Amino acid sequence: MSDQADGLRSLFKNRATPPGLRADQAALPAPPHRARTLLITSGKGGVGTSNLTLNLAVALGAMGRRVVLIDADAGLANLDLLCGLALDRDLGDAMTDDRPLAGTIVDGPESIRFLSGVHAARAGDEAVDRARDRLAAELPDISRETEADFILIDGGSGLGPSGSTLADVVDQVVVVASPEPTALADAQAVVARLRRRPGGGPPIRSVIGQARSSAEAIEALDRLASACRSFLGAAVRPIGPGFVRFDPKVPTAVRRRRPFLLDAPGCEASRCIKRLARALAAEADEALGLAPQRPGFLSALTGRKTPKMAVR
Repeated sequence: MSDQADGLRSLFKNRATPPGLRADQAALPAPPHRARTLLITSGKGGVGTSNLTLNLAVALGAMGRRVVLIDADAGLANLDLLCGLALDRDLGDAMTDDRPLAGTIVDGPESIRFLSGVHAARAGDEAVDRARDRLAAELPDISRETEADFILIDGGSGLGPSGSTLADVVDQVVVVASPEPTALADAQAVVARLRRRPGGGPPIRSVIGQARSSAEAIEALDRLASACRSFLGAAVRPIGPGFVRFDPKVPTAVRRRRPFLLDAPGCEASRCIKRLARALAAEADEALGLAPQRPGFLSALTGRKTPKMAVR
């Protein structure tokens, strides 16, 4: 398993050429395009993992980033419902027909591309169990063929062995929790499983969902980070502000089968999602050595005095 994980990680993580290329290097072929990949998961259901993944993808798409959204919640895939899509093919169909997964990607909301996951009602147990391993193996192909800037993967709740294999080939794993003690404890368990991966696992980030206040969210983030540092020796950093506030507009959008960022772009949850998206975009630009694209970059990152992001 270690050799397989190392091979996949090496295959997928061909870094882009850094800025400042010398004249004598100009004739070298350009490195293959690679997306920034995030696996978003949680320790327990009901904390908003799928909604966070979907709306974060929509927010990045609205910023002009090329995004592929993948539903890897094995057997319980439902992002197509949240998107309001009626699809005639999904990841399970591609596996059954032995077709490349990239050929199953369809257009989603706000210019994002979407790969629907395996539905247990339509696929056998074997297909469900193999889905994430197959996805891990084909992520480089998906990145290359779509030329995506970001690939966001909804890993659902409870990171099992197949999800851990997928974690081996992504840039980061984002662990989502709510402020409830049980959700934080389950998030810590996910971090513990990741730390047991070959090489200590990928970098781990955190987001608190359904927070009733900023203070409650910050306290939960601190508790999770402190517990992981003290008991697991793991550094868990939030993405940007690190939280999404509770908002009654979210369940309303779910019932309408629309991303809440499009259904209610000015609501509290949407504003939080936009802050997270700006933080991710800033990190990606910094990794490529790109300068901020407009004045007020730091204030945009913190969500203060920012021009309103256009969301259709």
